Amino acid sequence: MNHRIFYLISALMLLHFASVSAQEETDSVKSNSHKWLSDVKDYKYQMLEREAQMTEEQAEQFFPLYQEMEQKVFTANLEARRMEMQISDNFDNATDEDFKQAALALSRVKIIEAEIEQEYYPQFARILTDKQLFLLKRAETHFATDMLRHYNRSKELSQ
Repeated sequence: MNHRIFYLISALMLLHFASVSAQEETDSVKSNSHKWLSDVKDYKYQMLEREAQMTEEQAEQFFPLYQEMEQKVFTANLEARRMEMQISDNFDNATDEDFKQAALALSRVKIIEAEIEQEYYPQFARILTDKQLFLLKRAETHFATDMLRHYNRSKELSQ
């Protein structure tokens, strides 16, 4: 369940980024969207560093790898979402095979995310202690929960 929340937030951020990137926008709007994403990322990294009790040296070693992992996860999600959007845009003309391939891609992306995470785990384990790795996973869940709370609050305020 916690991973689902984390991936939901990641997917929301991905969809936000993809929709922002796909639209023709003014430089001001693009700048604000990129700033928002940058602020969210900074908040997440500060939270992970604090809650996982990383030293400055650990953080310097860890976050470049973590960013690399996040980029791979982002790319995997983007490819699956592109397929989903293609089917959605051509829904009435899509074949059963199109639907099947899109559904498989959307299901497979969770496996790919887990494989990517497992690929990086040994590298993280060389930087962080076992306790810190546990705290990191817990902090990722806390981040996802915080983002959902923030989203729900902003939604309530806009109504």
